[in-house]
Amino acid sequence: MENLLTINNLQLIYHSPKSETQALKDLTFSVQEGEFVSIVGPSGCGKTTILSLIAGILRPTSGEILLANEKIEKPTSLVGYMFQRDNLFEWLNIWKNVTLGLRLKKSLTNENKEYARSLLKKYGLEEFSSSMPSELSGGMRQRVALIRTLCLRPKLLLLDEPFSALDYQTRLLVQDDVSSIIKSEKKTAVLVTHDIYEAIAMSTRIVVLSSRPGTVKKIIDLDFDPALTPFNRRKLKKFNKYFDEIWGLLQ
Repeated sequence: MENLLTINNLQLIYHSPKSETQALKDLTFSVQEGEFVSIVGPSGCGKTTILSLIAGILRPTSGEILLANEKIEKPTSLVGYMFQRDNLFEWLNIWKNVTLGLRLKKSLTNENKEYARSLLKKYGLEEFSSSMPSELSGGMRQRVALIRTLCLRPKLLLLDEPFSALDYQTRLLVQDDVSSIIKSEKKTAVLVTHDIYEAIAMSTRIVVLSSRPGTVKKIIDLDFDPALTPFNRRKLKKFNKYFDEIWGLLQ
């Protein structure tokens, strides 16, 4: 499998009038097409900063980020970003929320409308197209947010703690939903999370970062049957072994 995303020797230094702070140091890892990679690490180690760099929102001090063999130097439609909250506009119905990105890009063609409708139908939201966000559960809202991102047909999905605003029970259900959708649509994803259990439940590999300045401490390959849902992974003995290994690395 080819690398879709490659990060080489990434450094990021924040400058202020009185000092400089190194946020990331010699960061190197790659993500193959079709993978689901999670990034975990101590608080303040630069996890979300990495997503901002991959998205082209920030520029590194040195090093490079390649997406589909092209250097990322500015925001690109090849990257879709899901934030901690669903960020649905409460005054727009679900259809208008889902197609908002297409309208902003002036690409709300008949073909793209049909694709958006097919995603809503495929993932059980077609009958809610005229509903307002306030009428949906937290899990359904997160599905809408993911479909809105998929409508733009990105090659890479960035997930910045997208389940953190949900209660525990809903979070487990939505993890299964999101994992299923990403697999079904054959997307590549990078997840940032504080939740080690979540990372193990959803990923093919986990990148463990050191404390600031963030660098790769270890990359752990997870050996699970790809057909297992995140919830069912949690029932296996080796799930706890992975947790113990990652927890030890973070101490």
